[in-house]
Amino acid sequence: MKDSDIDRLRNVQTAEELNDVHNHFVLYYADLPAMHAAWRIKEKERKKQEKREARLRLIAENEEGAEIPEEIEEIDDDEPEPETLKYANRSGSYALCTRAGLDPLAKKFGLTPEHFSENLRDNYQRHEVEQEPVEPTETAKEFLSPKFQTVEEVLQAAKYMVALQIAREPLVRKCVREVFFERAKMSVYPTKKGLKVIDESHNCYNMKYVKNKPVRDLTGDQFLKLCMAEEEHLLTITIHETMEGNTTSSYIDEVKQLYIRDEFSKNVQDWNALRMECVEKALTKSVLPDLCSELKRVLLAEAKDFVLKACCRKLYNWIKIAPYAITFPEEHEDEWDTTKGVRVMGLSYVPDYSVSAFACISAPDGEITDYLRLPHLLKRKNSFRTEEKLMKEADLSALRNFIYTKKPHVVAIGGESREAMMIAEDLRGVINELVESEQFPTIKVEIIDNELAKVYANSNKGQSDFRDYPELLRQAVSLARKMQDPLIEYSQLCNGDEEILSLRFHPLQEQIGKEELLEALCLEFVNRTNEVGVDVNLAVQQAHKSNLIQFICGLGPRKGQALLRVLKQTNQRLENRTQLVTACHMGPKVFINCSGFIKIDTNSLGDSTEAYVEILDGSRVHPETYEWARKMAVDALEYDDDEGANPAGALEEILEAPERLKDLDLDAFAEELERQGFGNKSITLYDIRAELNCRYKDLRQPFRSANPEELFDMLTKETPETFYIGKMVTATVIGIARRKPKPDQLDQANPVRNDETGLWQCPFCLKNDFPELSDVWNHFDAGSCPGQATGVKLRLDNGISGYIYIKNISDKPVSNPEERVGIGQLIHCRIMKIDVERFSVDCTSKSSDLLDKNHEWRPPRDPYYDQEKEDEELRVEAEKKKDKQRKTYIKRVIVHPAFHNISYAEAEKCMANMDQGEVIIRPSSKGADHLTITWKVSDGIYQHIDVREEGES
Repeated sequence: MKDSDIDRLRNVQTAEELNDVHNHFVLYYADLPAMHAAWRIKEKERKKQEKREARLRLIAENEEGAEIPEEIEEIDDDEPEPETLKYANRSGSYALCTRAGLDPLAKKFGLTPEHFSENLRDNYQRHEVEQEPVEPTETAKEFLSPKFQTVEEVLQAAKYMVALQIAREPLVRKCVREVFFERAKMSVYPTKKGLKVIDESHNCYNMKYVKNKPVRDLTGDQFLKLCMAEEEHLLTITIHETMEGNTTSSYIDEVKQLYIRDEFSKNVQDWNALRMECVEKALTKSVLPDLCSELKRVLLAEAKDFVLKACCRKLYNWIKIAPYAITFPEEHEDEWDTTKGVRVMGLSYVPDYSVSAFACISAPDGEITDYLRLPHLLKRKNSFRTEEKLMKEADLSALRNFIYTKKPHVVAIGGESREAMMIAEDLRGVINELVESEQFPTIKVEIIDNELAKVYANSNKGQSDFRDYPELLRQAVSLARKMQDPLIEYSQLCNGDEEILSLRFHPLQEQIGKEELLEALCLEFVNRTNEVGVDVNLAVQQAHKSNLIQFICGLGPRKGQALLRVLKQTNQRLENRTQLVTACHMGPKVFINCSGFIKIDTNSLGDSTEAYVEILDGSRVHPETYEWARKMAVDALEYDDDEGANPAGALEEILEAPERLKDLDLDAFAEELERQGFGNKSITLYDIRAELNCRYKDLRQPFRSANPEELFDMLTKETPETFYIGKMVTATVIGIARRKPKPDQLDQANPVRNDETGLWQCPFCLKNDFPELSDVWNHFDAGSCPGQATGVKLRLDNGISGYIYIKNISDKPVSNPEERVGIGQLIHCRIMKIDVERFSVDCTSKSSDLLDKNHEWRPPRDPYYDQEKEDEELRVEAEKKKDKQRKTYIKRVIVHPAFHNISYAEAEKCMANMDQGEVIIRPSSKGADHLTITWKVSDGIYQHIDVREEGES
């Protein structure tokens, strides 16, 4: 081995480069006898291991308690051979050329692979080609052998060797990889199956036909979607091996110029031709095909990484919200105090009248103190049925009493459907009554996302926590606790069952490895938990808060459970961080990692303990830097040395008046610490000052009510990706919208008489069954004219109401929509406008808009969309359909009274007027030797009999 081989390995930066170095090593060293022997030993050991595992598996399955056979024990006693590099079988052809003595001929090409790779890296001829004076054919004659008996065979073998050496040179691959990854282009075309399946609702619709799209222009999860479609045999993805050069249209042609000699003699030109062949073969047969596969893997990994980051961002947005906070006016301070947290009423329901809704009260510590069953909450207050109205009023009365006695600080309703808005209005009405009659403060009613609540209610954790509660009541519990602290409530799903993965973070999250996704999500919990801090004493007392312990830096699930177990078994309270070592037997490394994030509520300890209460244990300041915090406090108070300042007393004084820390020169302090060998601690000092200003200040974002767009998405369960302007939807017609005529319009009305029927027609509602003109005026006077039709009312599948203006019903003018659509009819339409506040959409059912030939409504296409190819394929498909519709029979010359040269459809038309039992003989589509006899069984019933003609003379 050479030093350059070791240096090459040291310079490796990526897994791809390591693979390049390995393949290069295998090319030059794999054929050594020692390498062969080592590979054989390794293979032998692998087979032994497989045999041993198979035997042990059989024993475990079939003969429990049986002893291991002697031969297995003997194998176990063998010492495995030291692991060495594997023997690569694919270097066989190269080894054959080497054994035939073609190495010297390969060197006569004039440039070593290392020198060529440096030329390629620098993009100029840093190393010139050494020219062989003898012509290639003459030189090749010196290397004739039994294996290579002709000059052509020798030159072919030499070119193969040189090409393989170039292709395996790591620097060559690195340079080509960088250029290829930057300039590569791809094309995407649908399969026969894809042509039918990929419609405008498919997520690959905008890339159904793509031609020469630079891979660098791919964004987000595009490539993952394409790969999924390719796996389903809907698309074919092609990454082109050809790419543009710096100054010409071909990169390979530019690379060839770095491996030739710039002379014009015949000998030089002959050698140059061979050299260029070698470069082309190296790139097109080896390097570029490998890089195509590699690029596909990289693009797929990047797309999956995007999805993974999107999942983490979604979780981050959920757990970045602080506990719900509210303050009430002074007159309500006693009963409505929120210093220890908020009382929340959670309410959950399903949009089914037969299923009861549930409400519950969660105390500030998260304990469920009471609940209420509401069987008729979804019924309407203004119902026509008296019984239904009374039931609704009874539920609202029960809710009023529940709120009056339990006094929640806020009400959280699960956003299951649009009914949530109706319930919220009912609750606001109840609260307004209490404000007026009982001097209640105004309690806010919030509609919040209920996805977490639904997962928790069905989880093993939820069922074990509240075994006797029905599912909807468990949902209400989760909604209330989520308002109190989202971080704690989301952590309930981080358990051995990995129920956190049941939440929907991204539509493509199933494409990410389960372990990888779980690790990334747990990291989000770790970051947020350690930013907030964990009160271990509270976690011991309140079981639902204990799940956060596992996310403290340095602990994890196992050590976290051990810490809780010790504190529960000894029945002691953690009074200072030192007790983590003295009482909980925590090791020094674990203590250093976790102590800064474990919060001790020093204010609540007060005089209840004899132990020393370290005031900094209730802050984010790490025990390692307590002395610096004390020094900052003493310096801020400007004590003289002879005053014998008490650092603990100084800290207490500073915590009461933290503004005195502003005047400290922390930069000078940091310089002093650096001089003393502590390193650059400037950021740490500024963090300590911020912490002393407000210990364990919650840095999470305050709760914000859902805006109209968020509420729309929450209650319809739609997203901007699934519900957008231009989307084709099916809707049910639920009515015709009309505008009543005004008095002056009625006065000027001009009823029209139908000459055929002799009846009169109303000019507004177009009712046309009035015998006399006076009947039309009576129709006006009685106020029974509903008015002129203005449009069609719809209901979409997702419950959203829709509307089609009369001008958008059809491309042709429509005066009476009832002539086009009927109540209850399903129609296709496109969304033209979305009104999120009114939960309604405007639609169009015009044929031109549904077909959308000008592509005004359908999702925007990729900039590299191959429209020509699509048009061509559509034209071919249309021609095929036309061919099928053409006459499929051959005209025959047959003299028979019942024979007619007509098709199947024409035969049935003719027979409509014929008598029962009559027949028509006609040509068959099966060929010239077949006839079809169609006979009339009864009106509308015909039998077609196939007749084969044989033995005609």
